[in-house]
Amino acid sequence: MRETAQEIYTLTDKQEARIQFKRLIKWMKLSRLQPMIKVGKTIEENLDNILNYFDNRLTNAILEGTNNIIQNIKGNARGFRNIEYFKAIIYLHRGDFEVKVFDNK
Repeated sequence: MRETAQEIYTLTDKQEARIQFKRLIKWMKLSRLQPMIKVGKTIEENLDNILNYFDNRLTNAILEGTNNIIQNIKGNARGFRNIEYFKAIIYLHRGDFEVKVFDNK
């Protein structure tokens, strides 16, 4: 089922993708596997939004990845008392800054 979903994303025609997603959803619902039934229902509920991908081939994957990194920073710190410090740490992690320490000698 996963491989079938991946193959759908190689299609160039939005209407063909809709047809293939509907077939996949039907297969998932008939599978009797609770996780697949749940995924099938989720795809069905969000199908119009999913099909928007075929209009311009854009996703929010970069944004999701960045959010994941920020959540990891937040979790590793066990919270921040100062929002400005939190922002500075995010910029340091994501901005590829090189921090140089100067010796005053």
